[in-house]
Amino acid sequence: MISLIKLANEGKLEKTGAKPKLPIKVNGVSSETLDVYKIPLEYLYYNDKNGRIATGISQYQDELNPANDQDAPQYNNFVANLIKKDNLAALKRTEKSIAASGQQVYGYVLDDGRIVDGNRRFTALRDIKQSTGKTVYFEAVVLPFSYNKKAERVKIKKLELALQMGVEERKDYDPVDLAVDIYQTTSGNYPIMTQADYAADSHMRLNEVKKYYDGAVYMRKFLQFIGAPENAYNIVKESKVWSLFYEMGKSLSKNFGNSPDSQVHKNETMNSYFGVILYQIHVGVIGNTARTHIRQYGRNVVNNSDNNRKFNNSITNMVDDLSDALQNNDINTTSDLMQSLTDEDKTVESIGDTFEAYKQNALNSESVDKFIRNIKQNVKYYHDLNENNGLFGNLRYSEVSEGQLKTLQKYMRDLNQLSKELFNKYGNEIKQSNNH
Repeated sequence: MISLIKLANEGKLEKTGAKPKLPIKVNGVSSETLDVYKIPLEYLYYNDKNGRIATGISQYQDELNPANDQDAPQYNNFVANLIKKDNLAALKRTEKSIAASGQQVYGYVLDDGRIVDGNRRFTALRDIKQSTGKTVYFEAVVLPFSYNKKAERVKIKKLELALQMGVEERKDYDPVDLAVDIYQTTSGNYPIMTQADYAADSHMRLNEVKKYYDGAVYMRKFLQFIGAPENAYNIVKESKVWSLFYEMGKSLSKNFGNSPDSQVHKNETMNSYFGVILYQIHVGVIGNTARTHIRQYGRNVVNNSDNNRKFNNSITNMVDDLSDALQNNDINTTSDLMQSLTDEDKTVESIGDTFEAYKQNALNSESVDKFIRNIKQNVKYYHDLNENNGLFGNLRYSEVSEGQLKTLQKYMRDLNQLSKELFNKYGNEIKQSNNH
């Protein structure tokens, strides 16, 4: 295995003269002991543990062995295509900038050539080399760490988060990539850090880290529900439905406890959520509209225990049938899922019809509740007015003219008459309802 530090000590890597400024304190290294080197591209390879890359290659871990271009160029080629597909415009801007002015921001790599920071710059340089035939170098700090040592993995991750999750950079982090990174970093048999550590090092709030983690958990359960590999995150990413799992996680966490009965109810509700999500994918409801619908579902159905049990009971057989049918197919991509949903169109539409009916009823109920709240607020206003002897705030009768008092009397007579008429209308509705 190559050692960049050994090559540097042997004088085989040229220093740029730049002195790095580490964004955080890392035990074992300091800005005074580090240099920036010009590293031949063939010595380097993408970091399969990086949050922005792990999602894209998770399905191919058994087929792809992380290696530099000298040992196995297909790995770097595969990841480079992922980066191009993710944001080609940003890559082209980086490539244009480097071609015109050189690499302006240095990267960070490990001793064996694994890139910790600088994926886009490295990709741009590879493209420049391929298109021009010129010799180019990746300018980077070489860190004396290895992923083979658990203690050093923590240091690497802390530095990666500091570099890539600053406030100004976080908007570039795809939410699915972020959720998967949080899940993989903080769970499993050998977690690198706790959720609290991740929150601190990424400048995120702890409750937000927990929400992303919960979303990742239900995303994985969803993939299992449809019979896809549990790490086929590209299906969620391409379907643009991540926000639904984020909202789902918040709702389930809020509404269910740890008792056996509550957990059974929670699992039933989870499957109902999956049925609704599959319906939305099938009919093409994505983005803010899909998120609004799933929030309404959580607020008006899941939050109401009786409504939730009725809804679960009404679709449980359909959802189970849909899951069984999907699991009989070979679903690895978004295209596979869409075709399978088309094949099960009747079942999906039945789930959708039930969902739309419950959603509309809930919205109607929500409108009525809002209407009643408005009346209640108005009644309170007049109650407070009466308690204050017909005056508002610091107002005094001496400040009101006789003409204004007569106008107020007129409005009060109108209000009294309208109140009687409305009371009779509601009474008539109750009588008619009882007769039916």
